[in-house]
Amino acid sequence: YSLPLNTLTTNGQAVRITAWGTHAANGNAKTVALLFGATTLVTQAGSPNNVDWMAEAVVVRTGAATQEAGAIHYRGTDILTVNQSAPAETLSGAITIKCTGAATANDDIIQEGLIVEVIN
Repeated sequence: YSLPLNTLTTNGQAVRITAWGTHAANGNAKTVALLFGATTLVTQAGSPNNVDWMAEAVVVRTGAATQEAGAIHYRGTDILTVNQSAPAETLSGAITIKCTGAATANDDIIQEGLIVEVIN
């Protein structure tokens, strides 16, 4: 997703990012990561077998090129990773928001959705 330039123009404005999907029914290694520009907000690696996953993050503008972020990764009924970060994206340009997956075989990781919400 490309967050349009100048979407976050005032300190305190934020975006909430939610991505979700499933892991294949096998023991292959799988890694899911949620990114805001060049910053990895949360990542989780392992060999999950036939389980759902979800990653959520909130990124808050603190300046024209500074942000604070909090993120969490769920797998099945477990909270696996909680992370805080300080992205440094220049908000006068478009920002790429994406969820990535790295695995052994095609369809080891399925992303079923990605929602980006602007919070004013």
